[in-house]
Amino acid sequence: MNKRILQIASGLMILLFASSCQNLDKEMKNLWEEDEKGEVVGTYHYLDDRGIKLFLPEAFKKTSISEYQTILDTILDKESYRYEIKRINKLQDMEGGFHLFFDKYSNSTLSVNSVDFMPLSKDEAQQFLSIMRKSLEQGFEHKKFSIEKKSAKYNGNSKEHIFKGIYLVEDKKMKREFYSTTYIVTSNEKTVIFQITTPYKGNFDPFITKINM
Repeated sequence: MNKRILQIASGLMILLFASSCQNLDKEMKNLWEEDEKGEVVGTYHYLDDRGIKLFLPEAFKKTSISEYQTILDTILDKESYRYEIKRINKLQDMEGGFHLFFDKYSNSTLSVNSVDFMPLSKDEAQQFLSIMRKSLEQGFEHKKFSIEKKSAKYNGNSKEHIFKGIYLVEDKKMKREFYSTTYIVTSNEKTVIFQITTPYKGNFDPFITKINM
């Protein structure tokens, strides 16, 4: 498997959020859904390092690393804080551009890595899922969390493809659950990698289809 794919998969660990995330207003879960006209509501963000336009839910605002650290310091305990900083550092150290977005209403994080063209075959996508799960298990080996793959999908060919994997991490004792969603999108010899960590399962697919690469 491509070495960069191995690096990405090992770095995609889920963020441990504060327990306050569990009591979200029902309206919050609809932020990613379509409006009455069947259109998703969002904002375009331009990644000047690769000339890519992303379309994201309006709640996600671009955040610097220092701003993000300040946010984490108010919502995470020390152990979870160190864990998340380690995760972000791994993603930031990857070749290419790194962009961070945060939704303060639900404490959801979206990281985006824009990298050189990275073909991903269907077989490699299966390996990617396996490595990603192992990474999650290693990250939680000191905690009694259950990890469940909710869905995985791959579409495309050697020039264009979209990979999606969703894992649910649940702490039954604390009655908390978190979703980790990963997308790898390739088009026009460019590749963008998304990781979304959120306390609810939102439908991000409509936003992915609006990417201009």
